[in-house]
Amino acid sequence: MWDVIRLPLVEIIVVGAVCGLVGGFAVLRGRVFFAESITHATFPGAVLGVVVAGALTSDQRVLSLWLLVGAMAMCLPLAVLMRALTRIPELSGQAAAGIVLTLGFALGYFLDRWFSPLPLHVDGFLTGALLHVNGVDLAAAVVVLAAVLLVTCGQGHRIILRCFDADGARAAGVRGGAVDLLVLAMILVTVVVIIPAVGTVLSIALVAAPAASLRRLVDSPTTLLVASPVAGACIGVAGLLVAVGADLSACGTIAVLAGVFHVTCRALGAVGPRSWRGGSLSAPARSQYPSRASGSPSAGGPR
Repeated sequence: MWDVIRLPLVEIIVVGAVCGLVGGFAVLRGRVFFAESITHATFPGAVLGVVVAGALTSDQRVLSLWLLVGAMAMCLPLAVLMRALTRIPELSGQAAAGIVLTLGFALGYFLDRWFSPLPLHVDGFLTGALLHVNGVDLAAAVVVLAAVLLVTCGQGHRIILRCFDADGARAAGVRGGAVDLLVLAMILVTVVVIIPAVGTVLSIALVAAPAASLRRLVDSPTTLLVASPVAGACIGVAGLLVAVGADLSACGTIAVLAGVFHVTCRALGAVGPRSWRGGSLSAPARSQYPSRASGSPSAGGPR
C-alpha cells in the first residue's frame, strides 16, 4: 500500500500546507469569497487546457501541465471580472463572488459537454484524483509553496499591517493596492495547483477551514500563519489515510474532516479565552506591527 500512497501522501502534505498558509492570508484580508469563486473559475480553464493538450499528445504528464496552464489562463479574466463587480456600489462582495462562481461552473460544464469525451475524466477536475497525482502535479505544488513561503517571509508583516491598519500601513509606505494584488495572486496560483489533488468544488474546504477555525484559538496573526499550514497538512494526511483505509473518496473525506476540525475549534473557542478574535489585535499582537502613523494602530478588522 505504501507504494500506492507515497506520492499522494507527499502531495497532500504540500497542498495542505500551501492551502493553510494562503487561506490564512485570505481570512485575514477577507478574501474567502474571492477564493471560493476562483476555485470554480479554474474548471473551464482546466477543460480547455486538456482539450488543447489532448489534440497534441496523450502523455498524462503533459495533460497535467496543460490542465494547470489552462486553469490559470481562465482564472485571470474571471479574477478581473470579480474585481470589477466588487466596485459596483449596489453589488456586495458575496453577490459578485456568486456571479463569478456560477459563471465559471456553468462554463466548465458547457465546455466539458461540448468537447466530450475528454482525455481526462471531468470528475478529476471537480473532486480531485489524489491517488493518481504525478510528478508534474507535485512539482507545481512545491514551487508554489516555496514562492508563498518567500512572500510570507519578505512581505507577511506588511500584509498583516494592511489587514488591520490601512491608515498606518499607508503612513509606513505600504502600498495597499500592491498588497491586495499580492494576496489575490497567491490565492490564484494556489487554487490552480491544487486541482489535481482536491479538485475545484471541495478545495475551498482545505483553503478556508484551517485559518477560519484556528483564528478563534490563537492570540496573534503570526501564530495563525504558522498554525494554519500545519493544520492543513494534518487534515489532508488524515483524510487520505482514512479514505484509503475505508475505500472512500479522498477529497470528500478531507472536506468532511475539515468541517469536523472547524466545528471542534469553534467549540473550543467558545469555552476558552482568547486575546485576538481574528478581526482585532490585542495590545501585544499590535506591538509586532508598528507604524509611523501618529497614535496606535487601529483595533478594527480588515478594511
